[in-house]
Amino acid sequence: MLRNVKTTAMRPAITICISFIALLCPSAGAAQADPTGADTLYVGWAAVDITPDKPVALVGQLHKRISQKVRDPLTATALALETRGPEGRREQAILISCDLLYIRKTVQDKLRQMLKAQLPDFDAEKLLLNATHTHTGPGFADEDFGTLYDVSKDEGVMKASEYADFFLDRVAKTAIQAWQGRQPCGMSWALGHAAIGVNRRAHYFDGSSVMYGSTNRPDFAGVEGSEDPGVEMLFFWDQNKSPVGIVVNVACTAQETEGLSEISADFWHDVRLEVRKRFSRDIFILPQCAAAGDVSPHLLFRSRAEEIMRQRRALSNRQEIARRIANAIEDVLPLAKQDIQTTTIFRHAVANVDLPPQEPAKAPFYTTDPIGPIEFHVIRLGDVAIATNPFELYLDYGVRIKARSPAVLTLLVQLSCGHCGYLPTEKGVEGGGYSADKYVVGPKGGQVLVDETVRQLTALWK
Repeated sequence: MLRNVKTTAMRPAITICISFIALLCPSAGAAQADPTGADTLYVGWAAVDITPDKPVALVGQLHKRISQKVRDPLTATALALETRGPEGRREQAILISCDLLYIRKTVQDKLRQMLKAQLPDFDAEKLLLNATHTHTGPGFADEDFGTLYDVSKDEGVMKASEYADFFLDRVAKTAIQAWQGRQPCGMSWALGHAAIGVNRRAHYFDGSSVMYGSTNRPDFAGVEGSEDPGVEMLFFWDQNKSPVGIVVNVACTAQETEGLSEISADFWHDVRLEVRKRFSRDIFILPQCAAAGDVSPHLLFRSRAEEIMRQRRALSNRQEIARRIANAIEDVLPLAKQDIQTTTIFRHAVANVDLPPQEPAKAPFYTTDPIGPIEFHVIRLGDVAIATNPFELYLDYGVRIKARSPAVLTLLVQLSCGHCGYLPTEKGVEGGGYSADKYVVGPKGGQVLVDETVRQLTALWK
């Protein structure tokens, strides 16, 4: 029997009865012209529990796991953004982060159709979903992984397609309430640091690479790629300059406890608990995973020392990650508070690009969304940019985009608006091994994605 183990401390923020910032922000006023082109910012937040109410097949491993219980709830967090300027000038977005392995393009399209009739003042094409990549949640389509996760003969187990309907019903209501609850609010950005994700591909002197390969071998040459300790944040503030919600972007997937037979949001659950304990039990956290196709929380070396330090603190691996992220937030919070803007330049472009497929084909064992074309979003919020992609994108592509972006700070969001599998770099393909041996788009297409993302971002600053 599936058992829900939500704690009392979580219930105010993670329930189907959504709380809003409407009472926290000042009342709306008439739009005023700003010579810089900045317009009044309106913001709405909402969150909903998307934990299935029956056992499910947990996707993300190469064997079937049926959930035995709920370790902690899965959450979808919605952030509605709008600016209103003179002469009817407006820009919009609804960002929804989901504690799931991936986002299916068909599911996002259905959600847009559901919202069109209920939100006539919102352009449904400017809604985007992203996944945190937890490996302890359900999928969306029965055929996505062939027969690997077939539950047709498992009595009492929810099919992936059934979960998709369950998910859409709850998330549609959440998006609507976030949009309808938007009020004038302040925004600021900040950059912190935390050691969370590490490159997970061990490289050897013979030129090969192995995901989670042994590093105590004489032929170990080093880790194949890099890592990014940046914690990129967008803060949203009420009229008393108290934070009501934070977008937290890190280059690390949520797979610290990925092999459980339990439903879990992984370390983002612990992040929510820790941040709410330190700041406010009602604060919203919207997680984003930056380019991290070759990155995870699992250590390749120095693991014994790390474990001893965690034992001294009496923390689990996930709690230690949460401590580091919360420390990064706490460290920059006073600095973010110094530069709160109630007006901003907001631009949002929905782009499509055809990426060249890998030849010869090296398709993965699971079904992917089409790459002809892929959908991605580029957003400007003042000095900050957000750019999405539907891949498990190797980190180096993210570094290329950030280095060339015109923004002061660029938040990249992978596994958004679809799921097109891994996108490895040239170095990754040469090394081979899992994540670099089967893919729909290769390094040539990866550079096309980089160039087109930079081109679209640059256009937002013209």
